[in-house]
Amino acid sequence: MKELGAIKGVGKATLGHLEELGITTPEELLFFIPSKYIDPKTPTPVLEAEAGQLCLFEGETVSATEPSKRGTRSFSVTLKDTLDPRRTTFKAVFFNQPYYRASFQTGRIFRFLGKTAQGEAVLTNPAFEAADNVRNLNGIIPVYPLKGLIGRSSFSKIIKCALEDMWSEGDGNIKTLAEDLRKVHFPSTLEEAEQGVRALACYDVATAIKIYKNTVKRGDSHRKVFYKIDNSIIQDYKNSLSVTPSVTQCKAFEDIAGDLTSDRNMSRIVSGDVGSGKTLTAFFAAFCAARAGHQCAVMAPTEILAEQHARKFAPIAEKTGIRAALLTSSTPADRAKEILHGVGNGDISVIFGTQSLISDRVRYRDLTLAVIDEQHRFGVNERAELQNRGAQDVLTLTATPIPRSLALAFYDDIAVSHIERRADAAFNVKTRIITDNKLDDMLSYVSEQCKNGVQAFIVCPAIRDSEGFETLSVESFVKEHAARLYGTDYRVLHGRMSGEEKERVMTDFSIGKIKLLIATSVVEVGVDTSARIMCVLSADRFGLASLHQLRGRVGRDGAEAYCFLHARSCTEKALQRLKTLVDFSDGTQIAEHDFETRGAGDLLGTHQSGTTATPALGLPLTPDVLRAAKNLDEDFKAFVTTYFADKFAPSVYSAFAEKVVRVTLDS
Repeated sequence: MKELGAIKGVGKATLGHLEELGITTPEELLFFIPSKYIDPKTPTPVLEAEAGQLCLFEGETVSATEPSKRGTRSFSVTLKDTLDPRRTTFKAVFFNQPYYRASFQTGRIFRFLGKTAQGEAVLTNPAFEAADNVRNLNGIIPVYPLKGLIGRSSFSKIIKCALEDMWSEGDGNIKTLAEDLRKVHFPSTLEEAEQGVRALACYDVATAIKIYKNTVKRGDSHRKVFYKIDNSIIQDYKNSLSVTPSVTQCKAFEDIAGDLTSDRNMSRIVSGDVGSGKTLTAFFAAFCAARAGHQCAVMAPTEILAEQHARKFAPIAEKTGIRAALLTSSTPADRAKEILHGVGNGDISVIFGTQSLISDRVRYRDLTLAVIDEQHRFGVNERAELQNRGAQDVLTLTATPIPRSLALAFYDDIAVSHIERRADAAFNVKTRIITDNKLDDMLSYVSEQCKNGVQAFIVCPAIRDSEGFETLSVESFVKEHAARLYGTDYRVLHGRMSGEEKERVMTDFSIGKIKLLIATSVVEVGVDTSARIMCVLSADRFGLASLHQLRGRVGRDGAEAYCFLHARSCTEKALQRLKTLVDFSDGTQIAEHDFETRGAGDLLGTHQSGTTATPALGLPLTPDVLRAAKNLDEDFKAFVTTYFADKFAPSVYSAFAEKVVRVTLDS
């Protein structure tokens, strides 16, 4: 294409303004994406406009002042809002444009494109046209972040000239890309604009995937530790179980065995709702490692869950001769010393625990496999630490995959086995959103139910309030609602209690001695009870994954149960997010929605979520975009990824590649 300065309409002054916007090449000009679109079919009433946001208005001229004779030669026009039945008035003020004054005759209706200030119904130097002769303020209007450096109309003309140059100079692939850019800059409908933006996001992420895969093709991703696993391994494991595994569990066994006997390290997620049987699948991986003479570490987010896993694995270990142990911060010193010795010399093949498994005191003899339960409760660095200690094969379990893991699955960096609920395991938990004004009613209902013998959870977002930030913490809740709780057999549970205290409370609750448990999200995992009510206070402060897990704590005996999600924030965004739990019971669907609303996170870093992921354009990375990127025609994919990496944003992708190298070498 031509140099930027050779494009029609780009003079010396305009060239300088474009550079201030970060535009130095024709490609950067064409990929300067609108920040929003305005549909002129639906102008905005002035009183409904968000301050500082460019909107389209319509008003009937009431009066106009004469231009001042000195200085800015300003004048103002008073108008009645034609979209407001109350005929609210607003003003348009023009500076250094006295020649427009003659246009504003009383009774004439105009359309305006402009911004209102905070608390003022005033437009400053808006673009305008008579409503009976609309030309430019028609069709879908792209809004660019031009910072006042270039007029919208002038910028659109420059874009149009650049697009014409691109079209005339290119082949079929260039013309396809030019058509996508035409949809972005000159759409005929909002749907067409969305198509164009989605296509560019697809090309951007396809380029990132190409660079990602080229960079992470390292020798150390090939298997160095081999498992001697024969065809009878799955049947031997089945024989050690007291239940018959489901079809999808058996498929997961095959996936894991295949991973461990392939030439590449295992990186797999086992996804499935609470009670679907993910734990037995994880135990199969541990069984494989032990049978092959290696070690497996099973890391859980809480001592309670780690203890539960160790207890459930014990019968399998006993039947198969596998030595297993549990190591937590509550393990007595003498027993811990014995376990550490056994792990160090290889006598213990399977070790269960929490973050204690990555403490400095633990030295593994031959750790090759890590099983990580409830992966959304751990950070990226914690999961990587086990890999650094030798566990190059990693299996993670989750009821709701975090968005980052979904993205990596699309990037072919993680495989997924999904365990389906059994056909007879109908979802029996009804979910309701409770706003602040209904909180007292909900608590009265829960208290009454508990007095009648029903078990319930009340989950708070924190143990105690932070200074200057009051919330419904465990301490403040108990203090505030002591009178309502009178006569209800309740206990408190949180992470700062000793292991012995927590175990006593959990045991009492599981056998029905306690009817109400007021806790933090420590109860998210590891509690098998007959509870039928789950109340989450300030649920808008929890992640969807955590809420889905908490909901899974009730109705486990098949009886009808309720999950009440209390929303302290009543914004539309907060309520819509919680409504996901009302609309969906499947963890995978919830994860996909979470992915669409929160983003994929930093794919090469440690953030679990984020709002954008395409490196060059900063456009939202959604499941649809990732699918489209992976399904692009191979010839066009080769063209567009080369175009993006070489012509559009070479420095951006170069930095992206450097980040990939840095992260992969550090991991």
